[in-house]
Amino acid sequence: MTSKPGIIRNHLRMVNGTTATRRLLAVQKTLAASPPTPSSNAYHTQSTSVETDDTAEVVIKQHPSGLSKIHLNRPTKLNAISFNMCDLISQGVLAWERSEKSKAILITAAGNKAFSAGGDIRILVDMEQSGRHEECIALFQKHPRLNHAVGSINKPIIAFMHGITMGGGVGLTINASFRIATETTVHAMPETMIGHHPDASASFWMPRLDGFLGLYLMLTGRRLRGADVYYSGIATHYVHSSNLKKLENALEELANESNGILEQDAINAVIVKYSVDLEQEKAPFSLGGGIYQAINRCFQYDTMEEIMTALKEEKYAVKWAKETHDLLCQMSPTSLKLTLQLYHTGSQLSFVECMKLEYQLTTKTLASKEFSEGTSAALITKKAPNWNPPTLEQIDAKEIKRYFFDTPICNPLITLCEGGNHTEYLPTRFILPRCSEILDVSKTMNRDDTINYFLKKHNGKSGVKIKVISIIDK
Repeated sequence: MTSKPGIIRNHLRMVNGTTATRRLLAVQKTLAASPPTPSSNAYHTQSTSVETDDTAEVVIKQHPSGLSKIHLNRPTKLNAISFNMCDLISQGVLAWERSEKSKAILITAAGNKAFSAGGDIRILVDMEQSGRHEECIALFQKHPRLNHAVGSINKPIIAFMHGITMGGGVGLTINASFRIATETTVHAMPETMIGHHPDASASFWMPRLDGFLGLYLMLTGRRLRGADVYYSGIATHYVHSSNLKKLENALEELANESNGILEQDAINAVIVKYSVDLEQEKAPFSLGGGIYQAINRCFQYDTMEEIMTALKEEKYAVKWAKETHDLLCQMSPTSLKLTLQLYHTGSQLSFVECMKLEYQLTTKTLASKEFSEGTSAALITKKAPNWNPPTLEQIDAKEIKRYFFDTPICNPLITLCEGGNHTEYLPTRFILPRCSEILDVSKTMNRDDTINYFLKKHNGKSGVKIKVISIIDK
């Protein structure tokens, strides 16, 4: 196998001869110090063609138009992101950020089933079970490094979230300028069911979703499908999967006609041409209306015990509340209290601080019995896990905070680049109106005026009318 410095030099040549700036030299030094990854074919991707090597795990290339492309290519593994893939994608993203020939970045994936179901969690489990914890956490840091790099650069990123998009797949897409959902998208962060906590920058963007929607999704691991991913504000656009290739070609044409970095308005205009007319689809927001308000009523509290009590006492969305309560009862009680604290702490931190905190928590959860029990149940026994402690009441939230949050680790996360000091979730310009804003406006206008107000404000964007109606018609 080629040495890592050699791989990086070849990769830099691949990106149209980009000069190895000081930033990239720092990346080389940091990656060279990382432990080797267990067997992987990701380094077969030095070819500039998506089609050339069937064993390639990720193909990174600079299209002649200036549209830089990352293509996940492990469809039989649901495009799980290996640790070597993290390295290569990070290198590509940072090289393109410095390259004048790169006008925008497009992230796609092979197959029809999944964009990416997450990271290679089985490798982490095997390493922990064989007593290789230090090597395990050193390897895992490649994921938060990648997520930080993607969320810290200024170049426009377009991500096609076609199919299953979970865990590491969410981390790769959620900080993109344009996040495109399709009718096949299944979006979730299901970590509480395996004794872990939502990561992949979830501690940053989920507290900044509308109301307490983010906390609801973090704790329950609720799967959002298709248009719901768009209505919730996670996706910026909704395009039918049959049009993704046409959209990719149109983006290439746009890049070819541009003399520099693509303007976001120009990218948006191209995507809108291929967006689904949701009024014809008649697909309402499943978390709209009474459900959204019930989420805010039940998840507004600072303790899990209060949230569970609120769900039991919910008077309006009774069916939803019971289903949600029953779902939470299946999750690791420790993970629930850890995740609740993570949500509230993350809401006060910058993006880079959230990435460092998530890594700190992960170094401790990976070695925990809860993670071992949860992953064993999910991957091996296929039986319900035996959580220990088994109830929320037996877990001291103050001890959770002390051990996981207030006790620093010896080797904190070292990012590959500077940046990420923003405290607001930035890529929200092209999302649909927020539920909270719709409710506020509807208090001062009648139904038709409220609909017309938001249609005008968002230039008739597809989905605006359906979402507004879903929220105000209980």
